[in-house]
Amino acid sequence: MTISHLYDAYIVPASTLLPIVAGLVWYTKLSKATHALIIYLCIALVINIWGIVLASHHQNNLPLLHFYTMFELVAVMWYYKRAFASRWAKRWTTILMIVYPIYCVINFTFFQSIYEFNTYTRPLEAIIIIVFSVIYLAGHGEFDHKKSINNAGRWVASGFLLYFCSSLFQFIFSNEISHYASKDVKHLIWNLHATFVLIMYIFFFVAIKHERGKR
Repeated sequence: MTISHLYDAYIVPASTLLPIVAGLVWYTKLSKATHALIIYLCIALVINIWGIVLASHHQNNLPLLHFYTMFELVAVMWYYKRAFASRWAKRWTTILMIVYPIYCVINFTFFQSIYEFNTYTRPLEAIIIIVFSVIYLAGHGEFDHKKSINNAGRWVASGFLLYFCSSLFQFIFSNEISHYASKDVKHLIWNLHATFVLIMYIFFFVAIKHERGKR
């Protein structure tokens, strides 16, 4: 087992435990939005472990990615439904939580095989989450350094924004990378992807830590 594989397949997925453990320890001191985030992370960890087990048995785990993409968008919209205190957010998050999974089912039923990357649905998921994260950051007070550090919602939105912006083009070209890129290039891309995932989880941990301190 190479260091690269160890990092991608085990260390980064295990880092999900950092915000999960913090969230469970301080659960009663956290908001309903952060509770939704913790539940999302717990289920994401289980799905990641499932994917690792499939890969270790040399089975194609891409079908799991198709279903994970549906779950992830619904979970993040559930978080933003609680994080935003406005009618439009509740309306649009609810619409997306219904329409997007239908779009995913249509995609893997008629357009893309579940045994290849879902390049028609995953980029759209990223764009939706980027838009909601930008709106959240733009609509919540001044960007004062001290205030931003103590605002859990900003840390969470920043984590989502960093990860999905950095991964958008990878989501679009995943099948091309899988078929045509050299082994070294693939390792580099997946290592970068894993690093942004790790940073996102650290942002979530900081969000939970600061929210706990303010209640």
